[in-house]
Amino acid sequence: MSDIQTTAAPDGWKPTGGAGTVPKLVVPTHIDGLSGEENALLRELAEVWTRHASRNRTLTAYYEAKEPLVDFGLTVPKSIKDHYTPLGWARKAVDMLAELCVFEGFVSPGVDDPFELQDFMSRIGFTSVLQQAIQTALIHGCSFLSVVQDFEGRPLIRTHTAESSAAVWDYPDRRVRACMAITDVDDNNEATGLVLYMPDRNISVQRRLGYWWRVDDEQPTIDNECSVFRLAYKATEVKPFGRSRISRDAMAIIDGANRTIVRAEANAEFYAFPKILLTGTSEELASLGTDDALKLYMGRYNMISKDIDGQSPTVTQLAASSMDPHLTMLKSWAAMFASAMNIPASSLGIVSDANPTSADATEAQREDLIIEARHCDRDFGESILQAARLVARMQDPSVPDEELMKLQVDWKNPNTPSSSMSADAFSKLAGSIDSFANSEVGMTRAGLSRSEIVRLKADQRKAQAGQVLDQIRGMRQQTEQTQDDGERQTDASTQSTVAGGGLKDSFDALGVAIRAGVTPESAASMLGLKGIEFTGMTPVSLKLPEGGGNEPEQSEPAAGTTQKA
Repeated sequence: MSDIQTTAAPDGWKPTGGAGTVPKLVVPTHIDGLSGEENALLRELAEVWTRHASRNRTLTAYYEAKEPLVDFGLTVPKSIKDHYTPLGWARKAVDMLAELCVFEGFVSPGVDDPFELQDFMSRIGFTSVLQQAIQTALIHGCSFLSVVQDFEGRPLIRTHTAESSAAVWDYPDRRVRACMAITDVDDNNEATGLVLYMPDRNISVQRRLGYWWRVDDEQPTIDNECSVFRLAYKATEVKPFGRSRISRDAMAIIDGANRTIVRAEANAEFYAFPKILLTGTSEELASLGTDDALKLYMGRYNMISKDIDGQSPTVTQLAASSMDPHLTMLKSWAAMFASAMNIPASSLGIVSDANPTSADATEAQREDLIIEARHCDRDFGESILQAARLVARMQDPSVPDEELMKLQVDWKNPNTPSSSMSADAFSKLAGSIDSFANSEVGMTRAGLSRSEIVRLKADQRKAQAGQVLDQIRGMRQQTEQTQDDGERQTDASTQSTVAGGGLKDSFDALGVAIRAGVTPESAASMLGLKGIEFTGMTPVSLKLPEGGGNEPEQSEPAAGTTQKA
């Protein structure tokens, strides 16, 4: 019987893809089938998860705009605080960067589909899965890609968020040493399944009978290396699993902006119902209830009578404060948040109608964000490449390592210039580089997506195939025409020769050509004597002159030799 250690998850935690449940992380201290080192590693992973669970829940709340109001308790009524709507700036900062990190596929020099990875990605929907992993990595600082095999032995990539998984880092080898991921949750909101990614094997662990944990399945790893790869945002040597894009200063700015919004809301309520000050009233009027006072304010009472002393109350409306200080404060918060997140302030809804921003100025404001997207592509690409190489080795163990090292990740250019700018740059480069126009690099520079490039190349191949067929048909027709013309020319020449009595001259010329060393067939063709049948006998003999010269000497025809037309 195994000892059980139960760690309650923070309220609101749920695994990715779950149905809104809040599971309890039940971690066994000993599992039959695991070594003592593996059990110790499991406890270490559980401790890591517990230590970061609260922080991850807070980051998720800010991303989903569900964070509580951080108020000083001085100026805002409780009725307004209970009904305020948080700003969605954190989601805006995360999504704007994630939308610039667009995975296009894998490329290798001279190969259209390196290692059949395109078919693999289509089968598992890798592009969509990776985009979700990038988004969660920006929220929590990291997410994970794991490479396993399905029941048919085919490679499969899974993604794990920081909310449902934990990992430990191998500093010397700069890779994930081990990882734990929650996979199953029962109806009682308790975790019932874990996957342990160990250096030498991947282990599926299931909870039985409510408390008994055992190994359900296992797979060996390749080269005794953990098959989990991190996607870390701004990782450092101190923080190998990165840091959240929703930083502490960003959360502080969002809190300040939320307070400003709530104060502005309270001021707007004062504008709608400005306070009325009554002086010199009777005790009866002063004792009116809230509803009665509202009726009085709304004009249900058109006059106020004098009191017993003959005095009339004095009615004074208190002036409401201006909304301008709140709006100015909100713009300041927006400017600080935009500066911290490297995003344009206009994306937060803060615009200046008096001095509108030009398109070039807006594009310049995105420059820092584009640079940050390029850095993300570089950092994420390293882990994606490691996962892809492992997939390729699973599909074909004989793949040479030097070929795998040529594999690269193709990212969409985060800088998306206008159509006119792309066309201008394309035409200039195509004019100076002959092969640029029909290359994938050139088509990408022209602004075409990867799918558009694939369709365009397919259309080009169809067009080229049609051109080749037309050329073959033309050559065949030309050959047939030439043959027909030759036959007609030969017939005409023969008839003309016969009619003119020149047939003997033609045969004499044929003999001369043959004696000069020309083959009989070639000589007959040149003289228009096509159709001549040769007996195969030699009509003349060629011999070297007696003086030993280099020119052959002509002899008399041998007896019995004939030529037949």
